[in-house]
Amino acid sequence: MFSASVFAAEHWAFQPLRPVRAAGVDEFIQQKLKEQGLKGSPRADARTLIRRATYNLTGLPPTAEETEAFVHDAAPEAYPRLIERLLASPHYGEQWARHWLDVARYSDTKGYVYAREEKHWVHATPYRDWVVRALNADMPYDRFLLLQLAADQVAPPKSPDLAAMGLLTLGRRFLGVTHDIIDDRIDVVMRGTQALTVACARCHDHKFDPIPTRDYYSLYGIFQSSAEALVPCAAGEDSQLAELVKKNRDLMAKRREEQMARTRARAADYQKALTELDKYPEQGFDQIIDEKDINPFIVHRWKAWAEAHPGVELTEEALKKADSPAYVPEEHIANIEMYFPTGVITELWKAQAEVDRYLLKNSTAPEHATLLVDRPLPSTPRVLLRGNPLTKGDEVPRQFLSAFGKQQPFTKGSGRLELAQAIIDPRNPLTARVMVNRLWQHHFGRGIVSTPSDFGKQGGAPTHPELLDWLAQRFMDSGWSLKAMHRLMMLSETYQQDSRASDARDPDNRLLSRMNPHRLSFEEARDAWLTAAGNIDLRLGGRPAALFSAANTRRTLYAEVDRENVPAVMRTFDFANPDLSIPQRTETTVPQQALFGMNHPFVVQQARALVQRAAASGADAARIRFIYRELFQRDPTRGELASGLRFLADDQTALITESDHSQSWQYGYGEWDESTGRVKDFKDLPHFTGSAWQGADKWPNAELGWAQLTATGGHPGNDRKHAVVRRWAAPASGAYDIHSILIHEPKAGDGIRGFMSHSRLGKLRDTRLHGSTADLSLTAIEFQKGDTLDFIVDIGDGLNSDQFLWAPKIVPSPSTTGAGGDMPREAWDAEKDFAAVPQSQLNAWEQLVQVLMLSNEFMFVD
Repeated sequence: MFSASVFAAEHWAFQPLRPVRAAGVDEFIQQKLKEQGLKGSPRADARTLIRRATYNLTGLPPTAEETEAFVHDAAPEAYPRLIERLLASPHYGEQWARHWLDVARYSDTKGYVYAREEKHWVHATPYRDWVVRALNADMPYDRFLLLQLAADQVAPPKSPDLAAMGLLTLGRRFLGVTHDIIDDRIDVVMRGTQALTVACARCHDHKFDPIPTRDYYSLYGIFQSSAEALVPCAAGEDSQLAELVKKNRDLMAKRREEQMARTRARAADYQKALTELDKYPEQGFDQIIDEKDINPFIVHRWKAWAEAHPGVELTEEALKKADSPAYVPEEHIANIEMYFPTGVITELWKAQAEVDRYLLKNSTAPEHATLLVDRPLPSTPRVLLRGNPLTKGDEVPRQFLSAFGKQQPFTKGSGRLELAQAIIDPRNPLTARVMVNRLWQHHFGRGIVSTPSDFGKQGGAPTHPELLDWLAQRFMDSGWSLKAMHRLMMLSETYQQDSRASDARDPDNRLLSRMNPHRLSFEEARDAWLTAAGNIDLRLGGRPAALFSAANTRRTLYAEVDRENVPAVMRTFDFANPDLSIPQRTETTVPQQALFGMNHPFVVQQARALVQRAAASGADAARIRFIYRELFQRDPTRGELASGLRFLADDQTALITESDHSQSWQYGYGEWDESTGRVKDFKDLPHFTGSAWQGADKWPNAELGWAQLTATGGHPGNDRKHAVVRRWAAPASGAYDIHSILIHEPKAGDGIRGFMSHSRLGKLRDTRLHGSTADLSLTAIEFQKGDTLDFIVDIGDGLNSDQFLWAPKIVPSPSTTGAGGDMPREAWDAEKDFAAVPQSQLNAWEQLVQVLMLSNEFMFVD
């Protein structure tokens, strides 16, 4: 496969590794610096080194105690010992898994799917946790890749290693469009392992690199000859799961037999359809197919069979064979849905969704992996001219890239195992080069090749080509050990340099005359805030949780990644787009990042928790020292201590230039009591999503059902014991006007009930609405300071389409606004005042900690 003495392509990336001799990394760096008249920087101080290395390898800050011990350890082996300790940490695998998951376009969900299908991947968590375990165990990189491409052929049944194939099967669903799913798999494999943009050759020969369209379809044929399969990747039995799986399998077997019988019964109609192909578009994904209809997909299978068997008649017996156009393969519904009428497709997906949801909801069920397995009859791919499935060109063999010389066609099944072996072949010059460049990038801030997933002609040229080849060869010689490469890079003088010096002759520091500072990623910053607050939960593995769930204090690696709805905060902080293989994150500086740090309840909660931890230190000076050690792993300077003490001494409530009315509102639930005209046992809704108050992260949820309040309306709970209640508290005694319009728009169901109730006066207004509007406004209602007014909605007689709009406004009556009514009237506006928590001023200690948490020293690692 790589036996040619000269590879077909002349570009540097396709050439064999050049033999290079050197004593270490520094020899290459120093030589380049010397050529440019530059010098390296002195060694960084001990505190900088331990922070740099600890964040780099684990994504977490060192403790103050660890830092103190390292700073005072003068032994020559102190730094190598530190690196060994960090490589042995279980958190090493978590940090470096995140880098790989960006490349693997990891997500817990499929993206947009039809409602019939479960949107969450059942195998996302097993894949993520497998990557963590593999990296912690220093699995050889060639084995790491082999399992992700062909674990089905090299790992035993129920092996945890089967989860590795999530690399191929965790991409977008593309609404089931096979061509796009295969294109995504080609892209993630070839950019991820070879740094080649092979997917550019889908419609035409690559415009810049030696990748013809024929090569693209050679790879296409490999994945076209592979089918998805959901299998257990852990030991254990679950009787309820087994029953669901059997029910699903039996239904599939029944529907397959029915479909094959229908097709055989209409063989003459399908034969006739070959004479009028214009009536049967091959890509009719938006068509609704009835059982009585001729299925366009089967028509084109019939056409392909006829072309492959000229002059052969399709007899009843031939139609029952596995290679006939009437045969429906025994595969997962994701692979074969196009064979069935639309109603059957929906039925089969719903049956599969029952299995999927059971696996997602039951932590005791054995973990499952979604594999690709070889189909019994592999396809011989044909070039799709200009990428159009309707215009097929020549047949091409399933084989590896021609840029590496003349290739032999793959012969084992789909060829996927042979593809994996070609990728990890030590004679393949790209695999080792690409991975050591990724490692270098995450250690030094920029790869030797600045485009880590594009080694083609449009990518960056290596700044140190000899170093790249030397590292690649050392990588393979080490047994493909990633940890060996970390040691090699991090023990170099280049890595240990100070970051502060700079030289105008190399302003971008491409030659590494100093170390590049590292700005914390969002994951690192959130984890560091939780660590300083003493709140972080360092358990490894397990199911994801909503990012800002009140109960979620786990590392950010375990926050749910929803491909269709990535949290705005994560996008603001440059989180990797899970739709694409992302080799390196962008680094933007935008106002929203600062606004998050200053205003988000999560940051405020961590600041307050750290203040509480510091309180045990006693005197103010000791508390400040504790805070500095937790945040920066050092004591404050004399000036910083004095400045902090002065700030605390001047603690004053900040002036509020604009009235803050958010504190006047509460959001809860309870039961309407007709006899008293009030709500029984008002309780706060416990969870805020950023745009709604509800029962938990998931909505609807088991405890409070559909109960929800938003800025403009909401939805009552599932029964009348769970009415939703928007409560306003009068800030001062006087008369108030209430502008109040309740709207129920849906025509379905039986509508809603609405009530307004005064804490002293009882029921003020009530109504029942169904697809209509009610004006519930009142004027000059007397309140004493602290009296409350409840706006209450519950269901009609049954739960069905009970969403509503109700955003009341409350203003002092004109007679109470001042002489002559010349003073502007305040307004309590339910929509404008809507907030997660009442906006309150932080005290001086909390302000001090919040400022330090957002400082450059915390957010940047030198």
